[in-house]
Amino acid sequence: MCRTNEKSTSEMLLRLERHGLLDHFGNVGIRGYGKTPKVYFLTRRGHVVLSEEQEALGKPVQPYRQVNISTRWSPQMYHRMATLDVISYIERDCTELSNYDLLGTLVECRREMIGTRWRKETTDFVANSSNAADKIIPDAGFALQHRKSGRQALFLIEVDRGTERLTTMQSDAEIATFTGKLAQYDRYLASGRSNGRFPQLGQFAGFHVLIITTSDTRIENMRKAAQTLPANFHHLYRFSTLERVRQNILHDGWLNRDHADQTTHKLIKGN
Repeated sequence: MCRTNEKSTSEMLLRLERHGLLDHFGNVGIRGYGKTPKVYFLTRRGHVVLSEEQEALGKPVQPYRQVNISTRWSPQMYHRMATLDVISYIERDCTELSNYDLLGTLVECRREMIGTRWRKETTDFVANSSNAADKIIPDAGFALQHRKSGRQALFLIEVDRGTERLTTMQSDAEIATFTGKLAQYDRYLASGRSNGRFPQLGQFAGFHVLIITTSDTRIENMRKAAQTLPANFHHLYRFSTLERVRQNILHDGWLNRDHADQTTHKLIKGN
């Protein structure tokens, strides 16, 4: 992914749209929110052009997927846009890895066919059931493979925009809080189900949950709230801010879930 200034990027996007390679949604006014962002996406024609260029370089491109633009714009779109930004940073920065290959990405807003029903691409269950209480839907994810050893690692992602409650005194509402979500992840990690959930990405020797949020203060409050959760899972979590991830998702300033531990970590070792 190239890095260009905002004006040049805007002009390039408009040019690609005029040639039918891109389309867009958004760019409309909503009372109380102002004008929504203009979100571009590849058309089928644009996908053909991209595929031909990348295949000429020996880089295959995933099949075209139709974009559903019938859904009305809602505040949830801002969260999805932040999630898609994170995915773009992953794809940008992982191209610079010398010892690892990016096996693929996962996004909550993308759908897949399971049997005769469509469901969100990241959907799974923490137990052998289809009960709503056992469902887990990460915002996104990606998988890496070490070139020499062949070992594969899965990273699931939660993008927090600072609006979710961290905890509550009401037990029946706990699942709707941040700590409730982490407790669900703990159950998921303990079940081992993630290792077979995404066969298209491989079998995983490593696993981390990445929490990407708005500020260092928010991270501190999150980690404090998480101290009620089992300590044996703390090392499987990594916390960072959207700004640091925007600069480089592979930075070495990630924190684990243990609030008392201020050691910073690389996201990927040995690269």
